[in-house]
Amino acid sequence: MKLDIKKSQKISLNILKTVTDICEKLNLRYYLMYGTLIGAIRHKGFIPWDDDVDIMMPRKDHDILVKFFLDNPTALCGLNLFTPFNNLKYPYMITRISDPNFKIIVRNEKAYGMGVFIDIYPFDGLGNELDKALLIEKKGDKLSSLCYLSTRNHFSKENTEGFIKNVVKFPAFIIAKIIGKDYFQKELSKLKNNNFDDSKYVSCTVWASGGEKDIFKSKWFRDFKYAKFENYKFRIPIDYDIVLKHTYGDYMQLPDPDKRIGHHFYELK
Repeated sequence: MKLDIKKSQKISLNILKTVTDICEKLNLRYYLMYGTLIGAIRHKGFIPWDDDVDIMMPRKDHDILVKFFLDNPTALCGLNLFTPFNNLKYPYMITRISDPNFKIIVRNEKAYGMGVFIDIYPFDGLGNELDKALLIEKKGDKLSSLCYLSTRNHFSKENTEGFIKNVVKFPAFIIAKIIGKDYFQKELSKLKNNNFDDSKYVSCTVWASGGEKDIFKSKWFRDFKYAKFENYKFRIPIDYDIVLKHTYGDYMQLPDPDKRIGHHFYELK
C-alpha cells in the first residue's frame, strides 16, 4: 500500500521529534532548515506538498550525534542511522535517520534499506573570505553532483534545468559511473571542517549546490528560538528571516500551483 504525503509527513515528524529530543539532552545545536524552516514560518508546520524534513547541525555537533547513535543504537528507538561510514551502499554524504517500518522505492537508484527519513545536513566552516569560501563550495558542488550521478542506475535528466547543463550531464554521468562513488565520497570527506564557530562563512560542503546562496554567515546561527511546527516546537536560527531571504528571496510568497510538488524521485510503501 502506498503512503500518501500526510502519512509520510507524520512519520517524518515522529523521527524529527526523536532526534531533536536527543539533541536537546546532549546540548547539541540543531536548526530546522531549508523547506522545513519555510514550513515552520509560513505554515506553522509542513509545507503541504513537501516530502521531506531538513535540519542542519554544525559539523562538531553533528559528529557527536552520529557517534552517540553508533555507540547507543537503542537510543534511536528502532530507527536506523544512515551514513556512508556505517552503510557502504549509502550513496550520500549527509546523514539520514530512517524508519525501517516503511520503505522508499527510488526510481533510479539501487535499494540500500532506506525507509521514511529525515535529512541532517552537517555544516562546515569555510573561513573568513567569501572568494575562498565560494571555491570550496564550488568544489563540493562538483564532487557531490558526480557522486550522485555515479549511483544512478541509468541516465536521466530528472530535475536538471537548462540546455547546457543537460548537454554536460550525460558525459559527466559516464565519467562518474566509471570512477565510482567511493572516490567521490573520499574526496568529499576531505572538505569536512569543524571550524564552524571560527569561520565567518559556513555551508554544507558535502551537499553544496547553490553557489553564494548556499553559503551562510555563521553569526546567523549564533543563537536560536523555538518555532511551532505541527504539534511541537523546534529550534530555528535566531536570524531565520535573513537565512531564508538569502536562499529563497521572498519565501512568504507561495510558488505557482504547478511548482507545488515534492522534489524527490521515489515512492513510499
